[in-house]
Amino acid sequence: MDGHIPPASAAAPGPLQDGNAPLSLALVESRARWRDFALLAADMVFELDAGGCFTFLAPEDVLGHAAEALLGTPAVALLASPGPGPFACVGRRRNVRARLHRADGTEACLDFCLMPQPGGTLRGVARDITATERQGEVAARALRRANALGSLLRLAARQGSTEASLEAILAALPAALSSEGAALLLPEDGAWRVAHTVGAHPPLHALPPPGTPAPPGLHAMAAAESGPCLVVWRAAGQPPLEADDRDLLAALALPVAALRAKALHQRELTDAADGDALTGLLNRRGFTDALARRLWVASGRPGGALIFLDLDGLKPLNDRLGHEVGDAALRAMAARLRSVATGHDLVGRLGGDEFCLWMDGVDAAQAAERIRHVGNPGPLPGIPEAGPTALRASFGIALAMPEEEVGALLSRADAAMYVAKRANAGERRR
Repeated sequence: MDGHIPPASAAAPGPLQDGNAPLSLALVESRARWRDFALLAADMVFELDAGGCFTFLAPEDVLGHAAEALLGTPAVALLASPGPGPFACVGRRRNVRARLHRADGTEACLDFCLMPQPGGTLRGVARDITATERQGEVAARALRRANALGSLLRLAARQGSTEASLEAILAALPAALSSEGAALLLPEDGAWRVAHTVGAHPPLHALPPPGTPAPPGLHAMAAAESGPCLVVWRAAGQPPLEADDRDLLAALALPVAALRAKALHQRELTDAADGDALTGLLNRRGFTDALARRLWVASGRPGGALIFLDLDGLKPLNDRLGHEVGDAALRAMAARLRSVATGHDLVGRLGGDEFCLWMDGVDAAQAAERIRHVGNPGPLPGIPEAGPTALRASFGIALAMPEEEVGALLSRADAAMYVAKRANAGERRR
């Protein structure tokens, strides 16, 4: 039986057969009309016997199965999960959902309306709502992703700086994606370089090279067109990252890349504002700001020594050989000061021919020993016509005192330098 209503000639014999043919035909036509109306509103119309097997099924094709081939078979055989599902209904019910196997092996979600009949039989209709359910899942995933993305971006916006915003997003990602860590990578010579990381160091050995898609697994990667790549990873034994996790990471890749670009730009502006264009050292503002941070950290303990240095004879050198040679002298002195700076030391040009060097964690004797050869360095490199004493300098040393302000320390070092300058002038006159 293929689910079609049999013609009137196949109806069971009875009082409607002889002499009542018009009424019998009307009943058959009425049943056929009911079937047609039902199929307009449903994708599956069925009837089960007391044993749960199909005795009626329409239309001719149900989820890719031939209806005729399913007649007489148990309805539960179509269920995608174990159990009787909707086919064991004992009362009228609507909106019962179940997943059934299609003929091609995929699954479909159907919404059933069920009506038990006397004798243990069951009638029902069902609508295929797979597409609607999938759309709902997609919308729910998009909403979850939008909420998570919004939370992360709002967290970043509450930070005090672009650098802090970038760090905040990376710090929040492991919790948001249940991962072991998060990092921002940069492509470099066909491999990855870590630009920022939170948590454990990223497993670079397990990541595909730049330009190669990452397969699904314990790590997910999302690169922006500008090059930076976000990566999160899970430890061995954890479940793989899901599509939702990868979608969120992909949505974050562009904002994070933009944050990093802004942070780099701000850093360049800061370096330009705090740096001396001629020598590459810190300028007065950059040096005093950095020194103030050093003194704050060193407050209450011996912090170090400040050397104030002044070039002797720079103006005569400029007048005699030109400002290009004078500039070369300033750059040469900057190079000598860098050569004696180590660790957390600071080197700056305050302006003109004045330089400062902060030596972290030294006493007066150590500072004098390290700076001694800078005061009388000899001829200007590469410019023999400047003479053997082209670069001479006077310097003064002041040890930092607890709770001392930057201005006071600079004044003491400056005063010590002028004492040395007068002594040097007296020696030269002799």
